[in-house]
Formats: sequence, structure tokens, C-alpha cells
Amino acid sequence: MTLLRATAVAAILAAGGAHAQTTVIGFDALEHPGILGSVFDSYSEGGYDFDSSFLGLLSSAHQSNFAYAGSAGLGATVLTTTTLSRTDGAAFSLSSIRLADFVSLPGPYDVTFFGHQVGGGTVTQTFSLDGSHNFSDYTFTGFDNLLSATWQEGALHTFQVDNIAASVSAVPEPATYGMMLGGLGLLAFLRRRKSAA
Repeated sequence: MTLLRATAVAAILAAGGAHAQTTVIGFDALEHPGILGSVFDSYSEGGYDFDSSFLGLLSSAHQSNFAYAGSAGLGATVLTTTTLSRTDGAAFSLSSIRLADFVSLPGPYDVTFFGHQVGGGTVTQTFSLDGSHNFSDYTFTGFDNLLSATWQEGALHTFQVDNIAASVSAVPEPATYGMMLGGLGLLAFLRRRKSAA
């Protein structure tokens, strides 16, 4: 009886084991020597797409550029809106990001991120940058169940992003649901048998 109960519980736990798969988008493909930078209209990495708004361009500083912040990051031209989404269209969550100044007037400034959720909701979060060309870590709160996330470069301040921690929930396969239902059925059978005794 104990072995059957343990088997049923194990089946239910295994079925519930679908968890979020986290990807850290590090922009390593944008790492280049030299004093210039790269300019492009879209970028993809790890199942995520970055697109620039109409007439805007994404960019990245090369290693000897004054805007280089210690690792390759994704920036953009003035007033560009960058959109982040999953390549497969799945919902995702954002947990953290690294930010640094790109090309700006001196001094601190704020940047705001918008999360566009499944079902039409929107979440926002504003981070304060100190204006340095060193990446700092920031944590998102409530940026879950997103279809996309957007942010806009300023007219006087542009910033770059790096090490974006994004996750998408694993979708259980049909066999997983079968295991869970089998485990629940086995527990129900054991309970009924115990009640009858």
C-alpha cells in the first residue's frame, strides 16, 4: 500500500515539474574590437527578438569605443523604441537587466520599461541611471506573462542593455498530463479502498 501511494505521489510531482526556462541574453555576438560601433535594425538571441521602431536603429559600441561599458550591450539611436518579444510568440517574464549609459549629456537620468501582458494589461518600471559607462544590475517586479516589452531612448540620453534574464514557462507535454491524472486516480483508488476497509 505504501509503495502504491509513493508511486502515485511521485507521478503527480513529476507531472508538476514543468518549470520556467531562464535565458540570459548577453549580446556576446555583438562583441567586436575597434573604436567604432555596429548599427542594425533588429537582433535575435536565445529565442528572443529585438526590433527597432520606424526610422530608429539598434547599435552596439565596439571594445575601444568611449561608450563601451565592459561588455557588449544593445543600445539604440536617439528616440528609438526597442521592442523585445519571443521568436515563437510565447509569453515570457523578465526578472533582471543590466543598464549603462550609451551616448548622453552628463548626469543622471531615468529610463522606463513597459511590459505588454497577455490579455491587454501593461506594467511599467522606471530605473535611475547615474550616467556612467559601467553596467549596473536592476530587478524587474511584476514583468510576468508578457507578449512584449518596450523601452525608448531619450533625446538627450541614450542607454544600453545587457544580461537580460528572461524566462518562458515550459508547456507540459500530453504524457505529463497523463502521468498526473494516473497519479491522482491511483490516490483516489487508495483512498476509496481505505474507506471501504
